Amino acid sequence: MSRRLEIGRAGEALACRYLQDRAYEILATNYRSRYGEIDVIARRDGIVAFIEVKARASRRYGEPFEAVDARKQNQIRRMAQMWLAENAGDPELRQCDFRFDVVSLRLDGGIESIEHLEDAFR
Repeated sequence: MSRRLEIGRAGEALACRYLQDRAYEILATNYRSRYGEIDVIARRDGIVAFIEVKARASRRYGEPFEAVDARKQNQIRRMAQMWLAENAGDPELRQCDFRFDVVSLRLDGGIESIEHLEDAFR
């Protein structure tokens, strides 16, 4: 496995633990559709969050969250619509609002920083 994939998978696992420690219920991880993938779908306090996880080993190419550009945001929106349509029969979800979050991690042998940007885009 490439270093980039290792960092990505480690980042997703750390992000899930971080979210669970903050009382989020993880509904799905690595949800795939024809449009791509949503890293984490989680719920807390009546809100479903579609979460993109970005992890990097350094700041060489900027902060991790900066990689969630307009193209990626549109991709996540389309996938969220598909996930919501697939789960429309769940009565608990009908009561929920939703938003798009980004969890940004810098990893260099350990967690250097973790930042959760709630409602990062619309």
